[in-house]
Amino acid sequence: MVQTAIFSQAFLDAARKRPQDFTRNRKMPFTDIIMFMLNGVKTSIQTGLDRFFERIGKEDVHMSQQAFSQAREKVHWEAFKELSPPLVNAIYECYYDTWHGYRVSAIDGSKVQLPDDQKLRDYFGTIGKKSTAATAQGSALYDVLNKVLIDTRIEPMSTGERKLAQMHIDALCKLPSFGRELIIFDRGYPSFELIASLKGSGISFLMRVREKFNNDIDAKPNGDHQGVLLQKKGHEGIPLRVIKFNLPSGETETLITDITDKQVGIQAFKDLYFARWPIETKFDEVKNKLQVENFSGRTVNAVKQDFYITMYMSNVVAVACWEAQEEVDEERSSKDNKYEYHTNVSHAVGTLKDRFIEALLEPNPRKRSKKAARILYLLKYKPAPTRPGRSMPRNPSPRKAKFRHNRKPNC
Repeated sequence: MVQTAIFSQAFLDAARKRPQDFTRNRKMPFTDIIMFMLNGVKTSIQTGLDRFFERIGKEDVHMSQQAFSQAREKVHWEAFKELSPPLVNAIYECYYDTWHGYRVSAIDGSKVQLPDDQKLRDYFGTIGKKSTAATAQGSALYDVLNKVLIDTRIEPMSTGERKLAQMHIDALCKLPSFGRELIIFDRGYPSFELIASLKGSGISFLMRVREKFNNDIDAKPNGDHQGVLLQKKGHEGIPLRVIKFNLPSGETETLITDITDKQVGIQAFKDLYFARWPIETKFDEVKNKLQVENFSGRTVNAVKQDFYITMYMSNVVAVACWEAQEEVDEERSSKDNKYEYHTNVSHAVGTLKDRFIEALLEPNPRKRSKKAARILYLLKYKPAPTRPGRSMPRNPSPRKAKFRHNRKPNC
């Protein structure tokens, strides 16, 4: 079911809705620009262009790096952001996992390193020693059970995480599949205003709170406490459920929620909060496997184009892995394997390279389906074992810049 959603041309239909709003370019068709960007520009631009035109059967077309840079600047970054909603909606038209009937999402942010350019410093802001490193604030609303990036943002560093969270909440409310929603927040997000906004939108929440967030909450002993009132002068109080317990380290963990169902006990909320961890690994994926910080341009428009195309491709990879995983599980259910096996995300990224746009551009539905099936076949037959308990030691002195922004490899 989802395979059809991924490898159809639904995203192209969305992108073509108002092309005049996004591009004034006539030298390189709008569709070609989108396809070239979807294929991932991680080599030098010129090498990427030559390979792209050869791949799509336009060997006689030559375009210089400078011409492409001019062409892409005539395409507004919003065109790339609009690719994602049709895919997200198509995913949720199928079955998706829930927790006690709730779709469970998490909101979190991450700093995004940018090329060393004054225009980017002026627009996005800076961090680091002497505040000279151009950096943006990335943020995501991520379905932790189904591995779907529902909404993503890249904004200046001056944009607060709670403001970004409100943008995600607004986007979630507009989903056609909007229903029983629950969002998990880490301890940097809780505020009276955010909680009131969630209550007003009908979205449930689970939040980890810091000590001194609220005196009444701090005074509660370990346990499950219903009906605690969060108050602010001049506002109506908000009833909360407070759950407190000790971590193995001896630290006291405090969670607050508006879910009052007594059948959902302390352990369930403990497990639910730690289920937010996939949003951390998702940022690792988009930064290190999809190389979102390996930008192909040095303008604000180019940075946003690259960011949103990477977020779209992250969902494509996730759903392709999801489809392949179903077949992996089915085939290995009768085998006595020592480990469970999962589709490998790094392998999926490489497998989708070139093959994805070939499938999208195939006009014949039968041949397109065959090309899509070939991608899933390659993912299905090269899974990786899940070895529990493995960990990598943290590097105390990581390299600050992963990519050299002024030069690209030719391979």
